[in-house]
Amino acid sequence: MDLPEEVAADLQVAAVAAACTLALSLSLRYGFGVAASPLLRLSPVAMYFGYLFLGKGSTGSAFENPRLWMLATVVVTVAAAVYALG
Repeated sequence: MDLPEEVAADLQVAAVAAACTLALSLSLRYGFGVAASPLLRLSPVAMYFGYLFLGKGSTGSAFENPRLWMLATVVVTVAAAVYALG
């Protein structure tokens, strides 16, 4: 199935955000036994909304690059885990 490039990029960023959200929630709860707030556990999803509202409309900008948003999502996930464990 051939998807347009823009749709494929949206799906990739969404998949990374979903995977990071699941990994963060499950690792904090079952791996480390930490009861974190829902806001902290959903922080990777905030990056996806940032991509939707800030990244897609900025034509020619560095913010338009989906790989940047995927990397930022992973960084936010790691930072949220460190914050919850610290």
